[in-house]
Amino acid sequence: MKNFLNNLWKKIVDFCKKNPIEVFALPLAFIAWRLSTNVLRWLDPTSATYDYGIFQIIIFSIIQFFVFFSVAWVVFKTIFGTFGRFLKYRIKDEFQSLTGWQKIKVTYAVFFAMIMILAYLSNTVK
Repeated sequence: MKNFLNNLWKKIVDFCKKNPIEVFALPLAFIAWRLSTNVLRWLDPTSATYDYGIFQIIIFSIIQFFVFFSVAWVVFKTIFGTFGRFLKYRIKDEFQSLTGWQKIKVTYAVFFAMIMILAYLSNTVK
């Protein structure tokens, strides 16, 4: 039994080392969910435990983003292994070879795509 638990622990640690973003996004979402009630009551003492007001929609969107982000990366790496390895090992070299304006365009495109995803998610909660 002890040998089984040691092997299981090693597999869990190896998985966490290989997929740190996917593994830590879900606990962060859960922590945000648990702390959201205290933050909401601090901002609005009349709010319910899980109030569906304006502040809770932002927290729901962030939690949805964490969950969807984790699931999307796990599925992406599982189905498209070659692309996943490219993003993990070669994207830094490719990004460094871009010109300054190309780097700015790519960075802002990704940033605004993230903002649009959060805005879209906040509308789907209703």
